[in-house]
Amino acid sequence: MYVQYITLSFSLDPLTPVLRNKFSHTLTLLFLATYLDRWPTFFADLFALMRPVESSSQTSFNPHVSLLFFHFVIEISEEVADQIIKGARQFSSERHVRDARVRDAVRERDAARINEAVLTIVVDYAERLQVLRKAEAAESRETSEVLEVVDWGIRTFGSYAGPSRNLNFLRMSKLLTSPGTGWVDINLTVTPTTVPLLFTLLSDPSLSVRMAAAGALRRIVSKGLKEPADKLQLIKVLSLGQVIGSLEERTRAEQITRGDDTDEGEESYREGLGRLLNVLGLELVKLADVSYSIFQVPDSLTLSEGCALR
Repeated sequence: MYVQYITLSFSLDPLTPVLRNKFSHTLTLLFLATYLDRWPTFFADLFALMRPVESSSQTSFNPHVSLLFFHFVIEISEEVADQIIKGARQFSSERHVRDARVRDAVRERDAARINEAVLTIVVDYAERLQVLRKAEAAESRETSEVLEVVDWGIRTFGSYAGPSRNLNFLRMSKLLTSPGTGWVDINLTVTPTTVPLLFTLLSDPSLSVRMAAAGALRRIVSKGLKEPADKLQLIKVLSLGQVIGSLEERTRAEQITRGDDTDEGEESYREGLGRLLNVLGLELVKLADVSYSIFQVPDSLTLSEGCALR
């Protein structure tokens, strides 16, 4: 009842980001304490609260409730799967077992519905964003609100689609001994719907959305898969060499046009593309280390000189 009251309050009168973050963290702790044995319908009940009320004129998810949901899912990802947070804590066998059980239970019960909810909201708000931009309302409060939902939606998708952001640092510092994986199956996160969506948002006018899309793709590429052939197939499906090459050419031309007038936002975006390219290269090298020759990679996967960020 309390969760229902707070969720309804968010839909009518959004609280400050600080209070929203506090509540999402509290909700996460409640989830971890009850999901396995006492509240297995946690997500089903939460989705019921998120849906638009039938008697209202609202046809899509409320933006404030959507943001609360996104923060909640990110909090869960950090609690049960983020290796950076795990590495910073004192090891607890009880917590380790609990986190593994929670991940397995979510995969079995609710992963598909979580992913569907996140993508449904992102697609809905991305379409609304395009409508607002065409109506020349790019600076309006509504546009900023819609943009925030798209941004956090893609960050949420990335939080469960692949491993921690600083996975390579963790490996080097020996804080991580097992392959990095997202806690939602890759068959849910890499689909004919999600890949075009991420590529579209990778070219969005908003810097924050582009950076979020690049981060999500970086996590997907670095996701640990049991079979090298599966990783090769993933890289082939994404065809990131072609996509990054095209974006690099465009952003480099814009950089030349700007001359000495440095745009720090665009430079950070090019840096994000460079990190994505770097992860792709590392994954191809790792394939060579497990008896797959790098020369077996199809031509569409090779990293041409023109793809290198200069």
